[in-house]
Amino acid sequence: MSPRRSRRSRDTHKAREESESTQTFTPLSHAYRPIDILSNEKEQQVHDLSLRLLQEIGLKFLSEDTWPILEQNGCNVDRETGMVYFPTEILEHFLALAPSEFTMRARNPTNDLHMGGEFIHYGSASSAPNSVNMDRGRRPGTQADFEDLVKLNHMLGTCAFHTGHPVEPIDTPANTRHLTSAYSWHTLSDKITRVYAIGRTRVQDSLRMAEIAYGISREELISAPRIHGSINVNSPLVVDAPLSEAAMELALNGQANVISPVAFAGAMSPITISGSIIQCNAEAIGMIAFLQMVKAGSPCFYGVLTTPVDMKSGAPAMGVPETVTGTLANGQMARRYKLPQRVMLGSTSNVPDAQSAYESMFSLWAAQLCGAHIVYHAHGWMEGGLTTGYEKTILDSEMIGMMGALKGEMLLSDADEVLDAIKEVGPGGHFLGSSHTMSRYETAFHNPILSDWRPYEFWETAGSPDTAQRANKKWKAMLEAYQPPPIDEGIKEQLNEFVNRRIEEIGDQEI
Repeated sequence: MSPRRSRRSRDTHKAREESESTQTFTPLSHAYRPIDILSNEKEQQVHDLSLRLLQEIGLKFLSEDTWPILEQNGCNVDRETGMVYFPTEILEHFLALAPSEFTMRARNPTNDLHMGGEFIHYGSASSAPNSVNMDRGRRPGTQADFEDLVKLNHMLGTCAFHTGHPVEPIDTPANTRHLTSAYSWHTLSDKITRVYAIGRTRVQDSLRMAEIAYGISREELISAPRIHGSINVNSPLVVDAPLSEAAMELALNGQANVISPVAFAGAMSPITISGSIIQCNAEAIGMIAFLQMVKAGSPCFYGVLTTPVDMKSGAPAMGVPETVTGTLANGQMARRYKLPQRVMLGSTSNVPDAQSAYESMFSLWAAQLCGAHIVYHAHGWMEGGLTTGYEKTILDSEMIGMMGALKGEMLLSDADEVLDAIKEVGPGGHFLGSSHTMSRYETAFHNPILSDWRPYEFWETAGSPDTAQRANKKWKAMLEAYQPPPIDEGIKEQLNEFVNRRIEEIGDQEI
């Protein structure tokens, strides 16, 4: 029995290594019901205190373009300071206009994403200034790294969408980077992507590129969200001008906004998780209500992150117990408001080691149990967001695949066959060659992309590769096998012409 099992294990491992083509994306659902971490009374208290904060303390909107909209819809605006005060009934009225569910359209319809309800979608890493892998070490992000990681995220079946730049290509000009990056996203992948929502110009360019890539008119683009932007409220209580103006542009054109107060407790919000939740909840619902004033029914995500800073170093801590507690509480508030929720996955580890795995797995469980719908930075984020790791990208995909294989209920569809199988094997036998096993052995269990299940002797003979070494081999094989998704050459040419024209028009201007 032992040699037979070892041979099968060796053959399975070999087949897995040889299969490096683009994996089919399958939407993942929550296996378990969300956890309520707040009692009904405490949930109501968070809500009431958030409303009180918005009415008495207010949010500071730095863009003067927002003030008339807020005033016309019943808010009190102090034009000397930019402070905006939301009457409770006004806030609750507009907050209720945000949709609970909507569908985002991908260039490839098989990659469309339904937002809300039972689904949870994991995105790429985003915005790290550095990349790292075992061959080149840690280095500032480049366009080549950016494209490598876009390709990997396109190929990984666990990656549902591009959260943003998987690493910042800092060798490209910052003022036209949105153009060259969008060209790469649209031509190297056919999954949903993000616009860097910093001012109107970047959004307007990105909307036009989406029209070209999808082959649609502006009216068709407005009819369903295809790109999204992330609006980070500058905690505490400041709404940045370029971000709010970009969010308005996205809302007016039917695209999605992720409202993301990212407050590191003890630095940007009160040191207690409860205090941070109250502040960030107020920031999120205030901004979401404002966007409903801009356009009723504008799709928005409740995107709060509550996590501490390391009081010894000042660095953000991720995947720690307080992150989980905050995420569960934020999820409960998102459900109260019937809003799709965004959470984040990440690690403070500097290498793809045990720490990076357990911190990310802690965050994965939080995402599952809070009822999140999209997960930012889910493939490769390390060092508190300063680095995206090639090997960590594969490790995260492995863990997400395991989470996706969890079952929320036990099925008994083969109950009639089970007794026959036991009777066939008899006392003291084994099921390896039984008809019940042979008809199911290829699909009965989750098939990992990275884990090594070989007996020790076979693993040792193969050079004793650890997890990081196997991940290193995996991403190299995937990039070697990468094939770009189909795109009409005429569309590709139009995108290229638009990018080149806009780069020339922008020149060295700040935008």
